[in-house]
Amino acid sequence: MTATKNPIHSTVGSIFIHVKDMERAVRWYSKLLGINISHPSSNKVIPVTLDNLVLLLDAHRAETFEASIQPLFSLTTKDIDKTIEFLKEMNVEVVGEVERFPDISFVTIKDSEGNSLLVVQE
Repeated sequence: MTATKNPIHSTVGSIFIHVKDMERAVRWYSKLLGINISHPSSNKVIPVTLDNLVLLLDAHRAETFEASIQPLFSLTTKDIDKTIEFLKEMNVEVVGEVERFPDISFVTIKDSEGNSLLVVQE
């Protein structure tokens, strides 16, 4: 028997973030990331293009939406303390305290829909 070559690439192309209120989510991610997210209001999936991948805000299941309790992904920062100040100024919900270790620090936040995310300083 011949082994089939694996057709799956070892890269992440996009991350789906399920949302209940697309307009609110677009405003929140635009503000948090400091980018303009253009979108027709009729779209159920809105791409948010980052430097290394695409986040896809997805409202297809808005009527049965449940926020993710576990972090969906992490965003990076070079200064976790300045990031905490920034998040507080933006009224972003910060969950708990910054967890600090010798080589990494991180904090859990909630997006506008209640999904958990991490912000990480390595």
